[in-house]
Amino acid sequence: MKKFLSSLGVLLLLVAAVTSCNKNDDVVAKPIVTGLEVGSGNNKTAYAGSDLHIEAEVSATATIENVVIEIHPEAGSGWEFSQAFTDGYTGNKNATLHEHIEIPASAAAGNYHLHIKVADRSGNVTVAESDLKIERKNPSAALIFTAVTGNGVEGHGDHFHGLGAAVEGASDTILFDEKGAAISNGHLHLEPESIYKIALKTYDAGGAETQNQYIANATAAANYKAFLIGGSFVLNPNSPAGEGAIFQTRELQYADGTTVSGATNTTGVTSYFIVGHANQGEKDVTFVMRKLNAGIKPAITRVDWNRTDYTTAFAGTNELELEFEIHAEDGHDH
Repeated sequence: MKKFLSSLGVLLLLVAAVTSCNKNDDVVAKPIVTGLEVGSGNNKTAYAGSDLHIEAEVSATATIENVVIEIHPEAGSGWEFSQAFTDGYTGNKNATLHEHIEIPASAAAGNYHLHIKVADRSGNVTVAESDLKIERKNPSAALIFTAVTGNGVEGHGDHFHGLGAAVEGASDTILFDEKGAAISNGHLHLEPESIYKIALKTYDAGGAETQNQYIANATAAANYKAFLIGGSFVLNPNSPAGEGAIFQTRELQYADGTTVSGATNTTGVTSYFIVGHANQGEKDVTFVMRKLNAGIKPAITRVDWNRTDYTTAFAGTNELELEFEIHAEDGHDH
């Protein structure tokens, strides 16, 4: 009898062990969140009245169900946000989380807390957290990128054709502080093949626009020219397949209403830009408004906008330097 009970005990232990192993085999690993980036340059700061950049890599063995972003004040009352995101995530095992959260102008300044909740289809949830500071700050400058389309609107050589018939689409605005650092949307995602109108805005302490100082009239505009520096762009004239970058300054009128005549007389308060497939990837760039010495501007051609030696080639001083990143990848436009 004792021998039987002993054998029975061993059998039960084996059954329990097998059952335990089977249960462990059924356990699905929780989702993973890595490389969380909050705010421009991961500065964990956002500004009331602008958007908040959030990016991370997410993965789930059991595939992703959704991603929930929550924001709440660290203490007391303030702005709160909660939204589940499914597009581009649901059903995938791996995805790049990239969202821009609009922060209302009425949002109270202060310390906030952010949660990224990734749920998989097995019911597992992983939470990543970050501190966040919301500030109220008037921008010093802005660059507004607006996609343009239309029959005959295309890049050719060092310039564009058909811009007079261009139809404007969705826009992205980068805001900059007084030092030229991006305070909103500093990681700009552009479609390589899309053409963008770039509008420069500058502001005084009271928030009034001041960019027309650069094109007040022909005499004033003769002192200024815009450059887009950095990024090691392959320029379109140097691209055998015609898939390079073009940056074309293009005002039609000065602020006094007189007509701008000739390509070398344009300034860059309004310009047009295409990245081109030859320049896919990430680019650190600086939009420069340069005040030129007398007689210099007529020597600047349409292929000089990205020259590494522009400061020595075109004597003068930089009035404005706006730094941001361009991420050029298919499928990242609106």
